[in-house]
Amino acid sequence: MTYAEITLEFTKIILSTQVVAGAVAFTFLFVFREDIKALILRIAKIRLPGGTEVSTPQAAKLEDATDDKPLPKPPPQDAVSLPLPDSLNQEELEEVRSLFDAERARAYLWEYRYLNYFLALQTQHVLDWLASLPTRTSLMLFDTVWLPAIPSVEERRAIIDALQAHYLVQILNGLIEITPKGREYIQWRGPLPDEEKA
Repeated sequence: MTYAEITLEFTKIILSTQVVAGAVAFTFLFVFREDIKALILRIAKIRLPGGTEVSTPQAAKLEDATDDKPLPKPPPQDAVSLPLPDSLNQEELEEVRSLFDAERARAYLWEYRYLNYFLALQTQHVLDWLASLPTRTSLMLFDTVWLPAIPSVEERRAIIDALQAHYLVQILNGLIEITPKGREYIQWRGPLPDEEKA
């Protein structure tokens, strides 16, 4: 074999489909390594052939994060105050207060519109059910009552978490209580569409 034939054979091997595909795959993994790492960390469960499920450490962190940790409470409405200069007369002071109240009302309007969009119908039903109860209820009773309508434990927990995250309900000592903001939102929203038919 001559030197040219040997070089030609090596070139054929180097430019073969397997080697080129391997080089492209390695380059892809090298260039996007941070994105791929972030994607893998976000995957909570992987279902393998045969029905086996594998949970990643991220799933364990999420489960730990959903324990009954109290959410921070929003400041009471009376605690919000504007630093006003002493040079304002009573009429100007009232005008500033009315502008502040109007802006607060506008913020609530946009928040309630967002809640109408964000909260699923089942979550709205749970909120109405909690508002209809005469006293606070336990998480265990909530799970028992809503088990036929919402069989998934994760979905029931997600509903409570969503309501709690928007300060519509609060959980104290394992008891769920609707907040004044939750009652105000229900009053603003009105009855749900299927309740109007009943």
